[in-house]
Amino acid sequence: MKKLNFLNILIVFVFGIGSLFSQKTITGNVTADGVPLPGVSIIEQGTVNGVNSDFDGNYTITLINENSSLVFSFIGFITQTVSASSANIDIVMVEDIAKLEEVVVTGYGSTTKKTLTGAIGTVSSEALTLRPTQNTTELLMGQIAGLSTRQSGSLPGNDWANLSIRNFGSPMVLIDGVESTLGQIDPNDIQSISVLKDAAATIYGARAGNGVILVTTKRGSDAAEGAKFSYHGTTTWSSLVTMPNTVNAHQFAELMEENGLGAENEMPEYLDYDTTRKRVYNRITGEDFDGVDWYRTIYKDWTPQKQHNLSARGRSDKIGYFISLGFTDTQSAFRDADYTHNRYNIRSNLDAEFNDNLSARLDISYRQTTLDRANFGIQEMYNRLGTGKPTNLPIFPNPDFASQTGAATPYSPVYMTRKSHSGTRLDRDNNLQASISLKYDVPFIDGLSATASLNMETQTEWNKKVQKKFNMYTYNPLLGEGDAAYVFFGTYQRDMITVDSDRDMELLPKLTLNYENSWDEHALKATFVAESTTFERDYLMGSRTDPLSFEAPYLNYSSEAERNNAEIFSQSARSSYVGRVNYDYKQKYLFEATMRADATARYAVEGRWGYFPSISFGWRISQEDFMKDSPTWNNLKLRASYGLMGNDAVSNFDYLTGYNISSGFYMFDGKPFPIISSAGLANRLVTWETMKIANIGIEGTLWNGGLGFELDVFYRLREDILAIPDSDIPFHFGASLPKTNLNSRDNRGFDLMLKHKGKIGNVSYNINPMVSFSRGKYVSWEENILPTDGADGAANATYNNRYVLTGNWDDRQWGYQTNGFFTSQSQIDNHPVDIDGAGNVTLIVGNLIKIDQNGDGLIDWKDQVVVGQGGMPKWNYSTNMGAKYKNWNLDMLWQGATGYTITFGGSAGPWSHSGHQTVSKSFAYENRSIRGANGDIEILRAFPPTFTTGGMPQVDQGASDFNKVDAMYLRLKTISLSYNIPKNIVDKIGLTSIQLYLAGSNLLTIDNLGVYSGSYDPEIVSGVGGVGGVDRAYPNNKTLTTGIKIGF
Repeated sequence: MKKLNFLNILIVFVFGIGSLFSQKTITGNVTADGVPLPGVSIIEQGTVNGVNSDFDGNYTITLINENSSLVFSFIGFITQTVSASSANIDIVMVEDIAKLEEVVVTGYGSTTKKTLTGAIGTVSSEALTLRPTQNTTELLMGQIAGLSTRQSGSLPGNDWANLSIRNFGSPMVLIDGVESTLGQIDPNDIQSISVLKDAAATIYGARAGNGVILVTTKRGSDAAEGAKFSYHGTTTWSSLVTMPNTVNAHQFAELMEENGLGAENEMPEYLDYDTTRKRVYNRITGEDFDGVDWYRTIYKDWTPQKQHNLSARGRSDKIGYFISLGFTDTQSAFRDADYTHNRYNIRSNLDAEFNDNLSARLDISYRQTTLDRANFGIQEMYNRLGTGKPTNLPIFPNPDFASQTGAATPYSPVYMTRKSHSGTRLDRDNNLQASISLKYDVPFIDGLSATASLNMETQTEWNKKVQKKFNMYTYNPLLGEGDAAYVFFGTYQRDMITVDSDRDMELLPKLTLNYENSWDEHALKATFVAESTTFERDYLMGSRTDPLSFEAPYLNYSSEAERNNAEIFSQSARSSYVGRVNYDYKQKYLFEATMRADATARYAVEGRWGYFPSISFGWRISQEDFMKDSPTWNNLKLRASYGLMGNDAVSNFDYLTGYNISSGFYMFDGKPFPIISSAGLANRLVTWETMKIANIGIEGTLWNGGLGFELDVFYRLREDILAIPDSDIPFHFGASLPKTNLNSRDNRGFDLMLKHKGKIGNVSYNINPMVSFSRGKYVSWEENILPTDGADGAANATYNNRYVLTGNWDDRQWGYQTNGFFTSQSQIDNHPVDIDGAGNVTLIVGNLIKIDQNGDGLIDWKDQVVVGQGGMPKWNYSTNMGAKYKNWNLDMLWQGATGYTITFGGSAGPWSHSGHQTVSKSFAYENRSIRGANGDIEILRAFPPTFTTGGMPQVDQGASDFNKVDAMYLRLKTISLSYNIPKNIVDKIGLTSIQLYLAGSNLLTIDNLGVYSGSYDPEIVSGVGGVGGVDRAYPNNKTLTTGIKIGF
């Protein structure tokens, strides 16, 4: 055995020495514009032997064949092939001016930008990692023209932005070809994102009507190399973007007196600060009591967040790998901090080559999110927060006694957010996704490959709510010492335990055939896909009241007197066949056609199949002889596309007759039986909703990349939207009519993106502004249209012209135009128009003066006009800017929107006052008009005087332009400054790269909200009662982030 081992060593040594002397080592440096270019792929042609340039652009590669050539490639630069004839080869990379060789991920495949015929926007991993955010949806802000993002709050666990492509609605999101959720993926795992805005999305058929977002995750290195590790860590401090300045106790008392609410016995105590109440509060607080700011009592100034990611990627001769572990911890802005959210992400992407024809992929990802918080309803807490009196203490000397707000519904938001009082809620979400695929390159047919894959995803959501009741008190130390000073006021909620579990599982087997070939000046690609999806859901819930002890908060230790349980099981399935053909001639004339057939179990057999074709063309005008050598135009391409997409977003088995089981029962033969009633008629002919979309685009690059542009104009018609027919049926018919494919609406608009880059001395810079516009109409809508004949024909025609949706824009808000408000009783007495329908006898000073549009002397619905737009902005705009100087990089994004309306309240508006609200805001207090001794307005300001209990009088409650603003804002969405530590310093500590950065988000906002500015966030446009902003929704955050990226 020893002789055999020695012989093996000798053979290896002899042949190894021979190979060593036959190999050749080449070194060199890679630059671009005189700056070292790290990460360039250098591969020995015809092999998998390769390396990447380091941080200083240096590389060393040992060749297998000394007569080989080296291939230098990097995204955004022209690939160069150089003969390995020298021991030192320095390369200057030349930027691909139009990035025409850039690979763009499309549905079920990829193509190069130069042969792309659809409206597809892309974002690279480099652009994604510039943003200081823990949420992937926020990374897309301002990156792609036509993709709008609205951040509707920063509540941990629910802080992702609302995405919409061209205002169509929520798009379909696929991660590595599998439908998923964008907000939960670790941004560090993403290689690229593609957004399919036009008929390019048709290949996904049934669910692609609102566009498609394709996310591609990172994989192993392209060339054989050892493991390369990366660490990315951030510490973020967040604060609320907006925080209202509320009135203090004395201002609150003034408002009460003005409203005529001062007749109560407590009123003098508010107005006289030397009387009992102030002395009591001074003793409690230990300072001069000036009232309570409930917002600042609930919210703290700054909240910490942290994020860590460690990843490794590399490739051996046959196996490539990317492995990533991420952790995110986020706390809420609630001062008591009983609201935390954390997330773990694990991803492993493996590639294996078994031989020249057979390869495989195995991808596994796991995500666990945990939300641990006090048990309270978020929306209810906001409601209570907006009604607390500044004259009521939020926390008593003994904090175990819960205070109350002093409002009509007095539940304290302070104690709602405390686990010790309201209880606990734990939400845990586990998601596991695994995908395996085998690819076979058919050896006897050049360009043909077959791929079989299977994806499995399972998600389990487990929630436990331990609800505690707590008592509320008032406090008066004059009643006695200690507990004797507390007077019981009321009780909030009841003791209850609820546990529920929701398990989802999806299986997606798929077979894909790809063929690609070229001859002479022709190129052809064809794809065929067959896939089938099955989905299964199992939900279980149980609850009981009055647990024996909160030390053992379990269902079996709770009362059986009141218990509840439920179980839901559902299944669905979908089958699809997809075909696509791409052809180009001279890479100048481009053509693509797709066809998808979808079948879903959600429809009856008669309407189960939907067919979704598309066609697109491209003409690279810059390749024509008359432009080919133009010194101005580097690239010019014209595109056009048309496609048909679908939507199957309906309930399962709507085509079957169902039944409702009520909670009551009836007695039959002395026994109780549940009450069962018909759920209504069914319609077996219900089928797919369809979307037809047309797009014409032009894109170009001029002056050697100094200027680039992309312009797309689109039109989408959405037909066969489900609606219940508006038909009169007899009451005794006994059933409601079923849904039918009836309605249709459309959208039209454009996307424009400009790119400019240049260099001034040693500073290179880029500016990329973009703007998009989209507006919709009701083409045909099922609605009640009044008859225009008979005695009421003229009035009905007027009504139809104003309020019928069909044929009109979908963003109109009707209401009354106003011309200020009444400032004196004599003005009311002499006003020629009857506003209240009773000769103005109910009007008081401060009521709005509504304009009589038709001149009939009476204010009614006929005087309403369009006074506002919709809540979704029609115009979205942004500008990405960046500058680079040596090792320094500065990047920023400005983002904004306009063409939408914010409505500020109504009966709970900021200028009204009911005696129960903190929150006649300080800006409303400062801008209100003041009545004189005779009740007439003595000081005229922007707002009318405050009103009596109940808020604005009924006559002013109708929609009007008074409390609406056609909003516009521009926000410094992100800004980051980064520094790359020089290579000679990094080498000394055994690392390959270090980048440090400081970043911020939402640091500056410019808007046109006038007196509302600073108290309302223009990016949040909806809340309770239509009130937008911090007082009726969890606010957006502004953040400061420090980060570090380490390579080793």
